[in-house]
Amino acid sequence: MRVLLLLLSLLMPNLVVAGPAPYYQWQSKADGTIICRQTSPGHGWELLDGQPFRDLNCTQPAGRVDRPGAVPGFRPQPGR
Repeated sequence: MRVLLLLLSLLMPNLVVAGPAPYYQWQSKADGTIICRQTSPGHGWELLDGQPFRDLNCTQPAGRVDRPGAVPGFRPQPGR
């Protein structure tokens, strides 16, 4: 039992691998102010253009991630 718990505790960090969430530009419906956030700032804000960014200032576009064609159930769509 101890060996199983040790093995599980050593393998868990490998299962939890995540990248940072992208940032988006949000525009105020009230006065047109544009801010850069990862999630919606709340009611009264709308997503400006939907383009993801890597940095907090929304100056570096996020890299495009191409999925491999060998993934079952994935069909590439033109223009994406």
